[in-house]
Amino acid sequence: MTARISLISAKLRGDRPRLQSEAERTADWATSTGAGVDAETNSAAAERLALIPGLWFVPVSIAVSESFLAIAVAARIVGFLRGKASFRAPQCLWFWLAWTALSIAAWSYSSEPALGWGELRHMLLAGGLFLVLPVLGRRADQQIVWKGIFITSSVGSLFLIAEFVIRAFTYHRVISEGGEAGFYLRSGGLLHHWMVWGTVEILVVAGLLCFWSTYPEERRRWWPALAINGLAVLLSLTRMAWLTCMLMLAVDLVWRRSKWIWAIPVLPLVLYMLAPGVVRLRVTESIKPSYYSNSERVQMLKVGWRMVRDHPLLGVGPGRVESMYTSYLLPDEPVPAYHGHLHNNAAQIAAQFGIPVAIAALLFVMVLFRDLLRALKTAVDRDDQFIARAALLALGGFVFAGLFEYTYGHSLGLILLSFAVMSPLLRSQLKVTRV
Repeated sequence: MTARISLISAKLRGDRPRLQSEAERTADWATSTGAGVDAETNSAAAERLALIPGLWFVPVSIAVSESFLAIAVAARIVGFLRGKASFRAPQCLWFWLAWTALSIAAWSYSSEPALGWGELRHMLLAGGLFLVLPVLGRRADQQIVWKGIFITSSVGSLFLIAEFVIRAFTYHRVISEGGEAGFYLRSGGLLHHWMVWGTVEILVVAGLLCFWSTYPEERRRWWPALAINGLAVLLSLTRMAWLTCMLMLAVDLVWRRSKWIWAIPVLPLVLYMLAPGVVRLRVTESIKPSYYSNSERVQMLKVGWRMVRDHPLLGVGPGRVESMYTSYLLPDEPVPAYHGHLHNNAAQIAAQFGIPVAIAALLFVMVLFRDLLRALKTAVDRDDQFIARAALLALGGFVFAGLFEYTYGHSLGLILLSFAVMSPLLRSQLKVTRV
């Protein structure tokens, strides 16, 4: 089974030889000399066979993705119980544990704890991923995952593009008579919601940009994926995705010291001129300060501040923002059509759990950024550089997008983010035992 995985890896890499890191040479020696054969074959291979497709399916199906991930986590737990697996946590995970512990404490004081299950589920999901991701400690496995994600995200983007075209023809008359383009044309493709798709797509684009710049010889093979995903971002009519992808492109050009960085200020104008009329209409509508979505987001920040002011230590309770939202509105403030969350990660976490939990979350993100920067500085080859840069760009994009949307509330986004940011920090940590 391990040989079969290696063969697939070699094919997706194009059979190009590369220098191995010391950790990979050690792992390969352990397997080839017979050390840890049982543990590797029976435990890690089974976990990888479930984990890899679980990550591949993130851009197209939450049900399929989480089913495979559940199998991988179960296999990992069995490996621990049988003494064939071990785990050594990176330093940043201790900060995540502190964040989680404080969140659980705040949840235990909630007057409606059942409403907070969704938030706790996100923590359990992240914990399970942190537990099982070390089986993908080899750079070859990580590249296999990224390439599979590029393929599945392209498939999902094709569905989004097709749906956009169909809706544009179907609702052309309604939009021309004053209907809102975003309301009639936005979709999430196979993920069924534009915000979920946008959160996942930001992380995919982060990986694509870093892969494109790190491996120029691969561009002829992968340019369709970049083109399809780029077109899907444009036609998604999702401002969060537009702004974040433009920022990530600028960061990538700065990393490369590319002269194309000077074209970034002009690029939005060029895209605007070349875009379909409904895309231009969406831009002109959404940049107006009076646009309902803009005014609603400002209102949500004010409501979040009022909740934190009244409940600074424990928040209003996880899952209770929607039910308590209207009670924090002033008499002259309208009720938004949707107010299930505050469209901002920091505001949502602080309002639900209180200031201590928000500070713990901030510290975790800061330490994670520091560790990823260290991983990039100590990269020994371009494979390490790709993984570290993709992690930094994905985390930066996720945090920036979280200024406009509750990206932390999307499970698929958390799955892909966990893979991206943990890849540079985790190595395969199977127990090696002589046979």
